[in-house]
Amino acid sequence: MKDKLIYLTYQSFPSLKANTIQTIDNLNYLSKYFEVDLVFPLREKNSSDDMNILKNFYSINENVKVRGEVHNYPFGKVKIFENLLFVISQLLWSKKMVKKLESKNIKYFFTRSDWVFYFLARKNKRVVFECHQLSKTRRFVMKKSIKYENSKIIFLNNYLKNDSGIDSQKFEEKLIVLHNGVDPNFFKNNIVKDKKRIIFIGNLKRFGKSRNLEFYISTFKNENMPKDFKFTIIGTPKAEVSRLDKYVKELGLEKNVEVKNWIKRKEAIEALNKSSIGLLINTKNNEHSVKYTSPLKYFEYIYGKLKVVATNYPAHNELPFSNKICFFENENVESFISSLIKADKENPLNPEELESITLTKRSEEIFKFIH
Repeated sequence: MKDKLIYLTYQSFPSLKANTIQTIDNLNYLSKYFEVDLVFPLREKNSSDDMNILKNFYSINENVKVRGEVHNYPFGKVKIFENLLFVISQLLWSKKMVKKLESKNIKYFFTRSDWVFYFLARKNKRVVFECHQLSKTRRFVMKKSIKYENSKIIFLNNYLKNDSGIDSQKFEEKLIVLHNGVDPNFFKNNIVKDKKRIIFIGNLKRFGKSRNLEFYISTFKNENMPKDFKFTIIGTPKAEVSRLDKYVKELGLEKNVEVKNWIKRKEAIEALNKSSIGLLINTKNNEHSVKYTSPLKYFEYIYGKLKVVATNYPAHNELPFSNKICFFENENVESFISSLIKADKENPLNPEELESITLTKRSEEIFKFIH
């Protein structure tokens, strides 16, 4: 009989955010080892634990049980002081939920929410926290929580671990670095690729700010850009898609650049599979983008046998197989074009190498770490 694992999180489902896709993907694979329950707050108008609704957004395994919990706190309802209200509401909801679950016979907990981690650790529950980015609150919570006997932390890259403020030697056995992984079930063999097709899939804004895709679009006006290269952007929100599409038309680049609204994940992966080069970008607006990200789409790109071009940032250099990435300097036109030309001549990774980045392998590592 499998042990019970509760994934207790302050995330909201369903959502187009990559963090929710990452959560569902990981739980699908962890359900091989555990009886998995996903528990989250119904904190937004569209929050729902209806499996029919969730299946429109995710490929969610029937073995993953889902439960939305009441959220009678201001975040999501009041549009002022949102950052402060997020912290306070998460703290209060987490405390209530940990108290509610305390008496249950649950062996393991998993979370990526600060205060869930803290209150579970304080109750000496066996809990793993997955750290995707850093903040003052998160550093404080992690340093307090890791001192409790049954708490552990997964960091997505070494920068997160090193900058967390935790004594990694003292707590060596309770810390692990584990990058994101890819669900191989989305990918098919023998796909006919458009050999000159560059693709970007993702949110067209990051932390509410533009991702500067205008720069990449405008490079197709440059005389050094090979005329046979094509660029597809698939993203959200719709207003940003419309704005970028208008920009493409203003530059007269309709033959080389297309901007499409967000499509279902399966369809997005099909578009990715048919492309040959994946674009990985980040702006220098915040430290997370520069040092701490481990983008899910990177793993999808390389598993889909795409060559990758990426901004030359520390986080991208930390990624598995980063020696295969064709890097370019941020907002440097000639550097970007050169990286595309170089990538076009590269060979994709072979299937044997790619096994190490699958969620099959990642879930196995998490299982070992939990135990």
